[in-house]
Amino acid sequence: MPLLHHGWILLLVICSSWPTTAKAMEMGTEVTLWVESGLAVATSPLSGRRETPLEAQEVVISSGTKGINGIVVTSRRLLGFSSRVLTWTKKELDVNEKVLERKLFPSFSLIRTDRHLYGFRGVNGLWLEEALGVREKVRRFHGNDYGAVFITNQRLVGFTPLLGGFASKPLDVHEEIVGVDNDNGLILVSTNRRTLVLGSRLSGWEEFE
Repeated sequence: MPLLHHGWILLLVICSSWPTTAKAMEMGTEVTLWVESGLAVATSPLSGRRETPLEAQEVVISSGTKGINGIVVTSRRLLGFSSRVLTWTKKELDVNEKVLERKLFPSFSLIRTDRHLYGFRGVNGLWLEEALGVREKVRRFHGNDYGAVFITNQRLVGFTPLLGGFASKPLDVHEEIVGVDNDNGLILVSTNRRTLVLGSRLSGWEEFE
């Protein structure tokens, strides 16, 4: 890689290592979740008890908490609670949509289904989504406290807890992933043609030939 490109990546490392999300890394889990009598219940140091009703015949599949956020996966919906906005937010699943994977980080959570990628952003309690193509398959996942990347057979799909929604970067037909590195809040994906960089303070992917 040319020296100029190394310089750009160094600058990105410096910018992305600022302490905005460091607090989320250092804190313990702020959210406690449980289910009782048809209710999903959350508490945090500032919120007290916050509850949201479950629908008739809605079944809780799993739940988890980390840092400032917690999620509940049911047979019909995704429920998210943030200790920053002190409220529940909900995302309806499609009919027969299957949840395949769940990842929790201190300031965000990710859900992968057979049809979508869903991200819950703890700083503002919002659900974001990215549709998967009919023949698109997720092959690999890489994440850190500053962001995450799904590598599919067609593209890279990145998510960060601060800026924008999902950020997508198409892969060429014969482009191969040769390495993925986490470096001071950046995720660097190297292919046989280029290096792609995702960071918490970038609005999308930065690309270097």
